[in-house]
Amino acid sequence: MPVTIYRLTTILRAKLTGRPLALTDISDVDGIVSATLFKIKHPNALIVLASPRDVNSSWIIKSVKWDFVADLPCPGKARLRADHHKTNKPCAEREFYDPKAPCAALMALKALGLEGNRLAEKLVELARETDTANIRTVEASMLDSAVKGSGYRGKIRLIECLATRGLRCLSDEHVQVSIKRAEEVKKETMNFSAMIPVRKNTIVFFEKRRRLYYRYLSILLEERGAEFTLLIVPRGLFGIRLYVGARPESRYDASYIASLYGGGGHKVAAGATLNYFPRGRLVKRILLETKRYLGLSELKFFIVTEKDGEIKVIEQSI
Repeated sequence: MPVTIYRLTTILRAKLTGRPLALTDISDVDGIVSATLFKIKHPNALIVLASPRDVNSSWIIKSVKWDFVADLPCPGKARLRADHHKTNKPCAEREFYDPKAPCAALMALKALGLEGNRLAEKLVELARETDTANIRTVEASMLDSAVKGSGYRGKIRLIECLATRGLRCLSDEHVQVSIKRAEEVKKETMNFSAMIPVRKNTIVFFEKRRRLYYRYLSILLEERGAEFTLLIVPRGLFGIRLYVGARPESRYDASYIASLYGGGGHKVAAGATLNYFPRGRLVKRILLETKRYLGLSELKFFIVTEKDGEIKVIEQSI
């Protein structure tokens, strides 16, 4: 079933039955944990997952009054919202918002009155680890892989399982398949990261989309010394996806570049998706804007290209 239809049927079920309805971010542990907290608070709740781009573009999402929204831009009508993204404007009847919070799940914990609930607090701690790129525990790493390796319905099942069984879900047969799938891509991303020379400002343009976790690639580059990262990745015929990262202690704000192109996020991680023809002209504009933001007279960047099955990383400047 297409995701759009699945979302619509979930919304209709909630409205016809009067069950609580939540909207949270589909892309990471923070959004999944926020949804799980809502299920802990309201066991009969229904969950819809979406990306920030979905929220901004979907008339279905915008037409609904949500009981709870977390880790996403406000869709227009919401009773309660929990968030920590600097670029997301408030609009809910009750807002639990703090741009200095390490993760949206922490705000959701407070919004839903779950402080003192051991499972909820444990899940929030894992969301904190993943959203601050400071994964220290096996559980956080496994949950991160479980989310990354699951499709839409798999993430919904994961939320339902976490709300009832807690971290025992991570040993579930289906969840283990998702974890293994994600671990394979993580390994490929680690191997690929070694090919990229690290600069203080590391900017990479990919001529084609590769089987990588790009946010994870940014983290790996930062661990090797990059203070600011920008990954420019093609998507579809005319699309571009930007992954922007900055070390917490640096002077850079990843959300600035992303917000220029209709995206958002926070200081350490942000992103944007946009379409333009011809794509090459858009890439040049992004590079020039980045050069201005960094205050450089010359911006060096890398192009990832492939010919006859051989991947090459070529340095250029603008």
